[in-house]
Amino acid sequence: MRNNLENSNLKILNKFDGLTRNLFLLGSVFVFISLILFFLDKHHFFFSYLTSFSFYLTLTLGAMFIVLLQYVTSAGWSVLVRRVPELIMNNIYLIALFFIPILFGMHELYHWTHLEEVMTDHILQVKRPYLNTFFFVVRMIVYFSLWCWISKKFFNNSVAQDDTGDHKITLKLQKASTYCMIIFALTLTFAGVDLIMSLTPHWYSTIFGVYIFAGSVTVAYCFTSLIYIYLRKKGFLKDIITTEHFHDLGKLVYGFNIFWSYIAFCQFFLIWYGNVPEETVFYAKHFVGSWSTVSYFLIIGHFAIPFLFFMSRIFKRNLLYHSIMLVWLVFMHFVDLFWIIIPNSSKLGFEFHFVDVTLFLGLGCLYFGFFFLKMKKVCLIPKKDPRLSESLNFVNF
Repeated sequence: MRNNLENSNLKILNKFDGLTRNLFLLGSVFVFISLILFFLDKHHFFFSYLTSFSFYLTLTLGAMFIVLLQYVTSAGWSVLVRRVPELIMNNIYLIALFFIPILFGMHELYHWTHLEEVMTDHILQVKRPYLNTFFFVVRMIVYFSLWCWISKKFFNNSVAQDDTGDHKITLKLQKASTYCMIIFALTLTFAGVDLIMSLTPHWYSTIFGVYIFAGSVTVAYCFTSLIYIYLRKKGFLKDIITTEHFHDLGKLVYGFNIFWSYIAFCQFFLIWYGNVPEETVFYAKHFVGSWSTVSYFLIIGHFAIPFLFFMSRIFKRNLLYHSIMLVWLVFMHFVDLFWIIIPNSSKLGFEFHFVDVTLFLGLGCLYFGFFFLKMKKVCLIPKKDPRLSESLNFVNF
């Protein structure tokens, strides 16, 4: 089977050309519409843009964690399902371009960029050595430089192994994954604080970075599984990536979603119990008016429904049901980010603008247009990874 696999044509040649063109076309249309809407409500535009940007950033970084995790644990079963997260991770260059509009919207987004407000606010004065425009930009350059370096190192070496079959590449990446995982953890945490938590600059939370991490990994596993199900439907890898692999991907989605729920509850419970003004200021915004309804919807949709209806082994192995639950969790991740970010713009209650849709679809179409464009140039699986046989023969017990 291994020889047949190596000799088979696993590259997507022209089958997705039409899909790629359509994604770029739709992306351009939605971005153009969003630019028109920018002139109607500049303030909300930037908060909406940050929400969609954060969604695709967390997806990309979650995929980076999946790749690092597979190497740092020397996982064998998951070799066949590693190429998609590698490709998603490699979109970090595109995300770096997506970040540029945030620089132009910093004054709308971040209260701490208003010097006249800082001069009359003791807490902002204390935080000013960290929360200032110059240092913010420097930190973001450092984060994206490190993420691009990690992505390039692991993606290029993995693809090179498909041609050379050099097993030393796997050993080299296993060693590199140890310190890259530490770099990843620190940069994701600080980026979450800088981009999202600093929207409420008076707020203190030591759990927020882990909260963002949990959501990132959950949505990345969701997209990994969804894309392989889509490829399977199109006739690719049908006899190679089996129900056994989807079952384990489902277990990881379920596990990290429960982890997200645990972290979300811990953050809320500790802040509620402590009842310190510097900590409760965040939740005071998110339980005002109709935002409280969104909060309860998030509890039910992001925790209760997946907990009850995705626990069973049967549900994880039924690919149609599996797909429905993954799409639902992807939607709930967007709701989560929307709930965190938008109350800073719509303080009196829940508001949903058309630009929220156009920006999400515009960035998403461009994002996956580049994803499928790169997918055509590589093998769909790491066909010369030394642990491939283990993954091909993987069975759940």
